[in-house]
Amino acid sequence: MTRERVHDLIPSPAVRREPPESLARRTASVPADVLADTVLDPAEPWWRRSGCALALAGRVPDGRAAELFAYVRDDGGHGLLRAAVLAALSEPGRAHSDELLAWLREQDGREPWHGADAAVTGARARLGELGTARRLAVLAADPWTHLRVQGERALDALVGVCGLRAVLAEFGAASAADLAAGGATAEERLLGVRLRWREDGDVAASLGDASTMVARQAYELLAEADGGDERLWGMVRRRAPGHLWALAVLHRRGHGVRAAWEGLGSPRVELPGVPADVRAAIVRRHVPGQRGTDPRWLVEAALLEPEPDGRAEADLRRAVRALAGAGLEPGDPRPEAAVRGTGHDTFHVVETAAGTVHVSTLGPFAECRDGRPREVLRAAGFTCVDGALAETVVEGLHVYFFGDRGPLRVRDLLFYWQD
Repeated sequence: MTRERVHDLIPSPAVRREPPESLARRTASVPADVLADTVLDPAEPWWRRSGCALALAGRVPDGRAAELFAYVRDDGGHGLLRAAVLAALSEPGRAHSDELLAWLREQDGREPWHGADAAVTGARARLGELGTARRLAVLAADPWTHLRVQGERALDALVGVCGLRAVLAEFGAASAADLAAGGATAEERLLGVRLRWREDGDVAASLGDASTMVARQAYELLAEADGGDERLWGMVRRRAPGHLWALAVLHRRGHGVRAAWEGLGSPRVELPGVPADVRAAIVRRHVPGQRGTDPRWLVEAALLEPEPDGRAEADLRRAVRALAGAGLEPGDPRPEAAVRGTGHDTFHVVETAAGTVHVSTLGPFAECRDGRPREVLRAAGFTCVDGALAETVVEGLHVYFFGDRGPLRVRDLLFYWQD
């Protein structure tokens, strides 16, 4: 089979995001030597070489392992490609496995390429090194999806090589349920929840975990499943630990929860000085947020009426008409993402004779630095977000913002841009 066939099967950079198992199935008809040739050919783009390396998992020819291993050790190699080749080579019981594992152990405290730690630890796990279990539990809890997935896959491989009992013993646990309930760290308990769920175990107790990260994982799993509703209602009635997460699960399963929420005293995160319509707009747009989000926000979002269709467009037209009527010569509104040329946003930029105005797509909210547009828009029914209101932090609602995942100010949430 010729190299052209490889080009047909791996036609674009997007292939590097494909799960390795899927890529391996799609390229199963390509001889392993052809894949290895492509991996080692510097004339090929790195993403195609990486795709071929991932497709080589479990198929590395003995006669090509040394060349591929040399590429991993080459400091001039592409980091993501080196990681993909390393993943392909990390197969226990092969002629090169002992030498590879010895090299991997030598990398402790080093970083052979930027971001290599996850790849190196994962390779050691695939070769059956139980001592990686704790590191992988941390990796599998990482907020970055690509790192979390690497950790989860490496843990699965470690379980496959060494057995679940041996992996659990690394954490001093006799079962997945023990680890979920009593793991020493949130990361360990998160792993316990994941393993417990895979064996069809009940993870409702983890809704009461002290770590929001762990409770959120149990919530996400239970929300997509059936059964156990009476136990969840019981948690709510008893106000047991995790009862608000249980209420959120029941909503996701289609149950009406307003009466139960009111029976609990309508618990909400207090935001003094924030108008109800501002709060509602933030909830509609930003909940469920990141995994650190307080469950009270999830329940509040469940009970909130949806916004009227077409409201954002009507608000924008009203703002432009008001500015024009006041003689402020507004230009054509442009989404912030269009102004910056990338990303997504929640507001439009309107240039006027008196400066720049921001009009939120989340409701009748505006941001103006000049007093004249502010007066005009307030008269037109807009809330001008400035001062204490703009600086109020919406506690408990964790939102992704340029690599951070935590509470943001009202201003950042109503006028949000992310590249």
